[in-house]
Amino acid sequence: MLTLANPLTMMAFVGIFAGLGIGSSPGDSYAAVSLVTGVFLGSAAWWIVLSVSVGLLRSRLEASFLKWINRVSGLIIAGFGIAALMGLHAS
Repeated sequence: MLTLANPLTMMAFVGIFAGLGIGSSPGDSYAAVSLVTGVFLGSAAWWIVLSVSVGLLRSRLEASFLKWINRVSGLIIAGFGIAALMGLHAS
């Protein structure tokens, strides 16, 4: 449901399908159903793998290591934000 609720993901799939010419031939409902089912199952499998991996690793990581992960992640996100702002200023 998370993937279905994300408009950016949906627009990305629409763009990919349009770029590949998928759905341009009318009446091929089996191919359309197969494609949507495959995308759904692939997305669900990805979230299951991520959730299980985090669940298994969660108890093995110390709090101090998690603090460093949070700090580094915050710096990376801040760096992307600064780069985006610099890009706006340059144009």
